[in-house]
Amino acid sequence: MESEPITIEVAREIIRSANCANEPAGIRHLQGGSADVYRIDFTDGTSPLVLKVYPDEPNWFMSKEALVAEWIGDRIGVPIPRWLVLDGSRQLVARRYAVMTWLPGVIVRSLIGSMNVEDAYRQMGTALMRLHDIQMPAYGYIGSEGIARPKNSNSEYMGSAFGSAIRQFQELGGDADFVRKLERKVYERSGVFAHNVRPVLCHNDLQQGNVLAAKDDCGSLKLTGLIDFANASAADPLLDLALALFCCTHEDPKSREPLLAGYGRIEHPDAEAALWLYTLYHRVVMWTHLKRLSIQGNSSNPVGLLRDLSEMCA
Repeated sequence: MESEPITIEVAREIIRSANCANEPAGIRHLQGGSADVYRIDFTDGTSPLVLKVYPDEPNWFMSKEALVAEWIGDRIGVPIPRWLVLDGSRQLVARRYAVMTWLPGVIVRSLIGSMNVEDAYRQMGTALMRLHDIQMPAYGYIGSEGIARPKNSNSEYMGSAFGSAIRQFQELGGDADFVRKLERKVYERSGVFAHNVRPVLCHNDLQQGNVLAAKDDCGSLKLTGLIDFANASAADPLLDLALALFCCTHEDPKSREPLLAGYGRIEHPDAEAALWLYTLYHRVVMWTHLKRLSIQGNSSNPVGLLRDLSEMCA
């Protein structure tokens, strides 16, 4: 649910609290996910800033994003926002908010079908590969202070994650016989988890809505930003790659090959088996997410995902 719109007067107070002397000329709402995102422009033409107003829960998303952005820095060859201010006081805005640097360009989603979009996909694959060069001390979901409930091995981490996903699938109405098929498939193929012994930083939501691009002076399409680190985790890089392929090909089937080409060589003795099993995991998780939304009255329909899961477990 969108929070109360931010007025230019409130934006002025926020900028002043950030020790910025520039005068806001305007504020406009941008496309965002669970948070409300605004662009603040200035009268003197200096670079805009971004105001991100976070939902009440979870209350640590803001700090987590700033932490992950600090870890990434300039290490992936694609700009990311810099978090300038984190404010949880609720004095100027009724919710927690952050002020960060603005990145130019449009989301890659708006370029689907254009002639040069494959160049963006290739660069997305390369950026993901470089992100996966950032090693982590353990496996687990990342919170505001680091890895929450860290696991020592990928087998332990994925065993717990798959078990939780399947339990939620059953609790939300998944057929009992189908649950047993899922469990059998995971058990039969779970040996691939042990091949990964190096947890890395995973974006965990690399898709067309979280990447910005623009044409350079030569007319070539270049990535201008990677955003939204709220889902980041420490895991097997193929878990992240599988999710990127799953999400991106859902929106544009032509994205798979350039993404893989940009990512480059995969160091795994059975990469296809690992990607298959991780895709199964992501489909179960996505089904439970969409099922919850449908129960809450949202129009989301997970029937297509259930069909895909049935085909994988046939």
